[in-house]
Amino acid sequence: MEKINIFILEDNPDEIEILKLILSDEYVISGIATNYDDAVKTFNEKLPDIAILDIFMNGEREGIRFAEYIQNTHSIPILFLTNSKDKLSFSEAKKQHPYSYLLKPVDPHSLKFAIELAFEKHVNQVGQLSTKEETALQIDNKLLVKKGNALIKIVVNDIFYIESDDKYCFIHTEDARFLVQKSLKSFAEALPDNFVSLHRKYVVNTDKILSVMPTDYTLTLKNNVTLPVSQRHRKQLLDIFTIIK
Repeated sequence: MEKINIFILEDNPDEIEILKLILSDEYVISGIATNYDDAVKTFNEKLPDIAILDIFMNGEREGIRFAEYIQNTHSIPILFLTNSKDKLSFSEAKKQHPYSYLLKPVDPHSLKFAIELAFEKHVNQVGQLSTKEETALQIDNKLLVKKGNALIKIVVNDIFYIESDDKYCFIHTEDARFLVQKSLKSFAEALPDNFVSLHRKYVVNTDKILSVMPTDYTLTLKNNVTLPVSQRHRKQLLDIFTIIK
């Protein structure tokens, strides 16, 4: 698990420091570039989860040009920053389908809200994340989990099991646990086939099963956690274990 990676394209040193000050505590700034050529190189060294691009650099719309590059190579949300209010720049920026268009000076709360909304729009689930804790959003093979004011990125297959707690769920990874306001049933429906329900309280990643005890119908995961298997799922467990052993 790790924090969301953000790429910044900005040529003003003062604006860069402001963005670093706003974002560094809750996100990872994976790259900063001050021109188009450096942006392409830095961007590809560590592919980010979201890009924040200044539109104008050296009097040119290099932010829009770089947005075109991103759209042609990677599917990630884009936010535009600008101190320009001219309609032509806005029209050109809109062609790149940005998730937000923010005027400088940047307001910290507006920027953070724009980041969350960008991810929601990216997967057409506006309202899934909120400004509260205990919310989550699934994007491809990742979960974005709200913890405090930060978004934590969890690779789905790093999850060992999910535990129901009424209207909430605990997501268990090898070394952490996250509380999410989501039902176990809705989680199970969105996860890949290697996640199976073997008990009304648990959905288990079968890739993480270490052993099965058919005498008492329990399973042990690779992190040494032992979970029960309900009677109605016992045959299913043995069938799965026969395939994966």
